[in-house]
Amino acid sequence: LDPSSRTIKVEGMELTRLTQLEFRLLYTLMSHPGQVLSTETLVESVWGYNDTGNRELVRGLVKRLRRKVEVDPRNPRFICTSPGLGYMLVVE
Repeated sequence: LDPSSRTIKVEGMELTRLTQLEFRLLYTLMSHPGQVLSTETLVESVWGYNDTGNRELVRGLVKRLRRKVEVDPRNPRFICTSPGLGYMLVVE
């Protein structure tokens, strides 16, 4: 992840530019590897406000980010969902 250009290079994939929100989400997940982060935590970190957490807003952003960083977005190996809890970055 290159913060200066908001790009990411995943092995086996081309260099990809991220939007500001995608970058913030990935940076937040990367700052807490292996830890499940709740929707509320992600809303606060990515959008910058405290709320009960809009699950659809987070879900949509995760879906967009997976398309850019996962070889197979339908079977993610990096950004995983913990049903009812949140999302986490899996480190291998």
